[in-house]
Amino acid sequence: MPRNRDHSPLDENDLLQRARRLDEAALSAIFDAYYRPLYFYLYTHLGHGPTAEDLAADVFKIFLEQVSAKRGPTQMLRPWLYQVAHNLMVDELRRRKHREHDLLDENLPAKAPELNDQAQEADELQAVSNAFKRLSIKQQAVLNMKFLHGLTNEEIARALKMAEGTVRALQLRGLRALGRHLQQDDNLYREMDKK
Repeated sequence: MPRNRDHSPLDENDLLQRARRLDEAALSAIFDAYYRPLYFYLYTHLGHGPTAEDLAADVFKIFLEQVSAKRGPTQMLRPWLYQVAHNLMVDELRRRKHREHDLLDENLPAKAPELNDQAQEADELQAVSNAFKRLSIKQQAVLNMKFLHGLTNEEIARALKMAEGTVRALQLRGLRALGRHLQQDDNLYREMDKK
């Protein structure tokens, strides 16, 4: 649950109603509370910081355009913002597919005193990332929203426009598939080490 700068719980409904009246303090509080989580959500899927920054900013641009036109969310702001972010991310992935090249992540890990530990950590993170990328887009979205961003099944269902039962099924299948992919990769690496 996002919090105010003073770490008190955010009254999302009050903020949303004030934002719909174009209250600058409310709009600023919404941006402050949700920009980083949305950026992280987008970055997790896209792996490219500048693109995630641009798309996170676009979420708020769309939100402002919608409330200025007296449209947009009237309740449950967080799922609405994640839905917009998800749609922008899917569009970006489609554009990438057509460009037929991957963007490289410029963010290198910070230097650590223990290079072996850092290398092992990087290998483990890369293995999880590779296994995660082999999941369906919907499974990735559900697991990301649930475990990294703390959305409820109801919020995820609203964000992705699906039934809560579908969210639970995607979560279960996604976790099982992630475990299988990690096990397969681990077995493959063990076989390679034997040679």
